[in-house]
Amino acid sequence: MKPTLLDYLVCPQHGVALTLMGAEVSEAEIRSGRLQCPAGHTYPIENYVPRFAESEQYARTFSAQREYVRRHFRSYMNDRSGDELFYSTTEVSKARLTSGVSLEVGCGYGRFVDVVERSGGEIVGVDISTQSIELAHSFVGMRPRVHLVQADLFRLPFRPEFFSCIYSIGALHHTPDCRRAFESLLPYLAGGGQIAIWVYHPSNQANVLKWRRLTRKWSTSTLYAWCIFNQIAFGFIRRLPWIRWKFSQLVPGTPPRRGRQFWLRVMEDFDNLSPVFASSHAEEEVLRWFDEAGLVKVRRLERPTAVTGFRPFEKNSLLMQQGEEGHRQSLMNG
Repeated sequence: MKPTLLDYLVCPQHGVALTLMGAEVSEAEIRSGRLQCPAGHTYPIENYVPRFAESEQYARTFSAQREYVRRHFRSYMNDRSGDELFYSTTEVSKARLTSGVSLEVGCGYGRFVDVVERSGGEIVGVDISTQSIELAHSFVGMRPRVHLVQADLFRLPFRPEFFSCIYSIGALHHTPDCRRAFESLLPYLAGGGQIAIWVYHPSNQANVLKWRRLTRKWSTSTLYAWCIFNQIAFGFIRRLPWIRWKFSQLVPGTPPRRGRQFWLRVMEDFDNLSPVFASSHAEEEVLRWFDEAGLVKVRRLERPTAVTGFRPFEKNSLLMQQGEEGHRQSLMNG
């Protein structure tokens, strides 16, 4: 943890500043210690990462998946396919990334944190999964403009109205309530700030959902073996333009494409077939979330079900009211 991150953090239960205690510093980073609020709540710093998540809850399958990702992580570290995907999914400009601090919710192993950092931006990546945040730290965690935090997106430990950009790519639909997950991010967006999300679309999930009812009951080792077999046995079929669409309606799988190596496709299939929660949402529904939250300049993007919008500067917006109400509830619950 970089010492400057302390300026961005608050107690997720009381919304007050935290004090650093018992810090062990290595290479100008806080390797271990604890963060404490005046009410006595304490949060550990372990392996350079502050930990605010009491349990992994809905993300247990992702930690299991990341154990297998670790075996093939060199392929991930050399992957640059996220560059184009990031901008088509968010349409966040490099000027915005370099003019403030961005927040990625559900950062996984750091694929898009890497993109933002290489673009010159300062970025905070959050994930509830222990294995995900450990992989992200080994990948990008020691870079000077990167901060990583393990936390539940429903109880984020950040100052309100702080981030100039918030984005979440493929994470919110893996929570028990996708809309509430989206709304939980809004109080942390600064006036004039941009938020962008991408979630599953129903048309792309119908067959996967049928398979997932079966595969999520399998052991992780069985599912891992199936995903390897699936790519070896049927990868060539998914290269054939006249049959791959029909075949995907029978057997879901990631098609071979430039820059997406074999093991990346295997783990993408694992990622699709293992989650307990994986909701899908039409674009019209997601656009309505943005509109009803009081966001402005709302529009759908190039990637299906990718939507972006901006927080208005007006203090009487519905967005502000929701943030204040959420803060009051947090104080009451604390």
